[in-house]
Amino acid sequence: MRNALVAGSAVLLTIPSCNSDTGTVDATGAGTAGQSPAGGKSGGAGAGAGGASGVGGGSGGAASGSGGASAGAAGTSGTAGKGGASAGTAGVSSAGVAGTGAAGGTTGEAGEGGSTAAGRGGAAGGNAGATSAGASGNGGGAGTSGGCAGRDLILCEDFETTALGEVPDGWERRGDLAGVADDEAHGGERSLKLDPDDNAERRIARDATVLGSAHWGRIHYKVQTPVPDAFVHSTMVSLIGEGPDNGRSDYRPIDTVKQDVDTPDVGGRHNWIYNVQIIGGSEFGRETSYDYTFDGEWHCAEYRIDASDQSYTFYWDGEEQFGFTNGAGNYDRSDIPDEFEELRVGWINYQSAPPGFTVWIDDIAFDDARIGCN
Repeated sequence: MRNALVAGSAVLLTIPSCNSDTGTVDATGAGTAGQSPAGGKSGGAGAGAGGASGVGGGSGGAASGSGGASAGAAGTSGTAGKGGASAGTAGVSSAGVAGTGAAGGTTGEAGEGGSTAAGRGGAAGGNAGATSAGASGNGGGAGTSGGCAGRDLILCEDFETTALGEVPDGWERRGDLAGVADDEAHGGERSLKLDPDDNAERRIARDATVLGSAHWGRIHYKVQTPVPDAFVHSTMVSLIGEGPDNGRSDYRPIDTVKQDVDTPDVGGRHNWIYNVQIIGGSEFGRETSYDYTFDGEWHCAEYRIDASDQSYTFYWDGEEQFGFTNGAGNYDRSDIPDEFEELRVGWINYQSAPPGFTVWIDDIAFDDARIGCN
């Protein structure tokens, strides 16, 4: 029997313990909700109550960029804002409108979610009049920008300067199937590619002490379709730290469970989870409903975590999906540590899912303020 979907706010998970160091399921661990019970598919008993219901597709970006005040030639058209993978429509960029006036300049800022070049007005040098900035597109949360150039962030990696097949400086490869590739990219020419495997770890890792106990994280990801027809729990971003109640644990702020295709009501779809695996013990967490699908497009996943008030919030394609605030000193189903030791980014399954997922991750960024999807 597979788990029924229960509507409601984010709830306790009861799935089998998913050991991040080995990528295997610890049958002695407590189960979590939203998983299939034993007998063919790993998972705990009990229904997985959904958190605040996730939006199936990302919403569109902000409204158009404001018109530029400077004068200039009609010039070349600004680059249209590209819509987020499945979210938002492509931006429409118009060239600066000729009028009367003098030398031109760039105008208009891009709308939320499009390319950073979107909505720029005509180039200088013409004898036309005041230009009207190109209207920026209704970009989705996962627009085509988001690289690291010119950005002052605690940690940012866009993989553009890393040799093919290698991992960036300062990062350690975890698994032979993780390396930089140029067959797909969210922005620029390169991304981190995780080649398929049933459940092996395919990640990169580095010191996380620079992040502190309160920070924002953001990745762009693309999962190749079709995906394996399996019940499988997978992690894209995790942090290692010493929990105030439970000791050393693996905190998974970008984490998901996908049901197999014949699961009633949610077949083939996946959810998002705040998941904590106590190393050598059980796991716990909170989750959304199964309202999401892997669609072969680029998407943006963000989170905020803070030990001071034991809070967490998850965003998908720029829109908040679920979260919680326990309050200072209340570690119930949060147990967020005052410091994180290690950051891991990539893909790992905790159940076998042949022939495996092929995934690209790009434009990863971490800071003490929200970064957004662009």
